[in-house]
Amino acid sequence: MKNTGNKASLQVPVLFLVFNRPDVTRQVFEAIRLAKPRQLFIAADGPRKDKVGESEKCRMVREIATNVDWECEVSTLFREENQGCGEAVSEAITWFFMHVEEGIILEDDCLPAQDFFQFCAEMLAYYRHDTRVMQIGGNNLLPEQYRDYEYSYFFSNHNYIWGWATWKRAWDLFSYKMEYYEKVGRKKYHDKYFQSLDEQDYFQYAFDRTYTGIEYPTSWDYQWQYARMLNAGFTAVPSKNLVVNLGYGDDATHTVNSNSVISSLKLEQMDLPLKHPEFVMVDRLRDSEIFKSLCTTRWSRTKQRIKRVMPKALLKSGKKLVKLLH
Repeated sequence: MKNTGNKASLQVPVLFLVFNRPDVTRQVFEAIRLAKPRQLFIAADGPRKDKVGESEKCRMVREIATNVDWECEVSTLFREENQGCGEAVSEAITWFFMHVEEGIILEDDCLPAQDFFQFCAEMLAYYRHDTRVMQIGGNNLLPEQYRDYEYSYFFSNHNYIWGWATWKRAWDLFSYKMEYYEKVGRKKYHDKYFQSLDEQDYFQYAFDRTYTGIEYPTSWDYQWQYARMLNAGFTAVPSKNLVVNLGYGDDATHTVNSNSVISSLKLEQMDLPLKHPEFVMVDRLRDSEIFKSLCTTRWSRTKQRIKRVMPKALLKSGKKLVKLLH
């Protein structure tokens, strides 16, 4: 194989999740190529039968993702039929951890800085046996005024999956069907986990829809969020933003709003060597700011306050009145 330079190869395995977008796949693959992982796992969902031209796009993507020109062991999981990004992604991650004990996971639209690979490699080793930490994120979505650079990262209860890393020991706790959801809900353990009423309402709604199957075709991240919640597992979030999402647009599954604040994020350079905090505690202030800015609006927060203080009977009467007026 052709030599791409003198840079040391990345020793941590990488899982590259691809589908039908050649342009973004090419950009992310080039970043992986610069990192030169010794092991590269590539998983691709199959084309949808009702989408004209998608078979050709999937073929092009697979060709791009397997164009490895450095010393590397390549493994592939190429689906012939479409499973949807819920099952396809979660099963690909499970397949990945059937072969490795820890690794980095990148989707086809998540462009990493080169520092991302080094950050993940060091963090995977540093917290390898610390079961409190279940995930290493690549994003920092905080505005500058809420950043803290005393340490290289902070701990969060939220998901950061635009480029991330984890261990087999953590992913083994994942359940696509959200095992124990009803039992834990009956015991009302959910109620005290969240740090605000808005957060509780948001995630309860999302978890309910995911558990009942409404979100199953496109969701795996809510199940992963729930698995970490169930096992009190934290995410380590870098102090600098190390991954940007290229996937905004009409052909995206989730990130279709190109006007979103987070679509303007830039890649940043991590200060090295890493400065590890002396404690493992969730930074609730930063979690609160991220949730408020990304998952709520002033109007949605106002509506939740009204729902909390207004008697349920009055709320039901109001809904009936609205229906009659229409």
